[in-house]
Amino acid sequence: MLLTVVGCAGSVPGPDSAGSCYLVEQDGHAVLLDLGTGAAGPLQRHRDPAALDAVLISHAHADHCADLSSIAYLRHRVEAAPLDVYGPTNLRDELNWRHPAPQFAFHELPSGPLRSGPLEVTVAPVEHGIEAYAFRVGDALCYSGDTAPCGALDKLAQGCEVLLAEGAGFDDTGVPRHLTAGDAGRLAARAGARLLVLTHLRSWLDHGRLLDEAARYANCPVILAQPGLRVRI
Repeated sequence: MLLTVVGCAGSVPGPDSAGSCYLVEQDGHAVLLDLGTGAAGPLQRHRDPAALDAVLISHAHADHCADLSSIAYLRHRVEAAPLDVYGPTNLRDELNWRHPAPQFAFHELPSGPLRSGPLEVTVAPVEHGIEAYAFRVGDALCYSGDTAPCGALDKLAQGCEVLLAEGAGFDDTGVPRHLTAGDAGRLAARAGARLLVLTHLRSWLDHGRLLDEAARYANCPVILAQPGLRVRI
């Protein structure tokens, strides 16, 4: 399995990164975890949008789903088959699409495992103030999405090899409905993760300080997500 960070900025795009978007590939099959603001552009460096197999949206905030509209346009140009899009029940309403999007086949995220090609994805509801989910791809990768610390995320992350977790702020100031960098580090330690990739990096924060705070608690290596980062799992 290959994880590629397409975008890792939190809340809004930063000067060097689009919003959250993570490409997971295995045996030629390609799935996106989120598709945030601006991500359709850099995605094209790594994968033809017409060659995507599915998109999983963690929640309906723009920095995680806004560029679905751009992907719809790019796929329409080449008359690609409808793309499977899995997301929360409010996804289409939040996108404010008044007309059908024939480029997509929308599905609600299931309560049980989701199968896309060779990839089995476990979905867990998390605590973000709106309908939101975290994802576990096989045994190897856990993606937190946006959430406060919660038992469902702890259970989902247990034993993962790579934890892709947001670090949206610092312990000393806190950040409602999100993980701090310290929270991400503690989650990695509880889960027994072998690598923590810190993401959802807000451009106005000191990313070096975020890294230091997460590393203080994680019993594994910790790195910052950056566009183009590839992790073979």
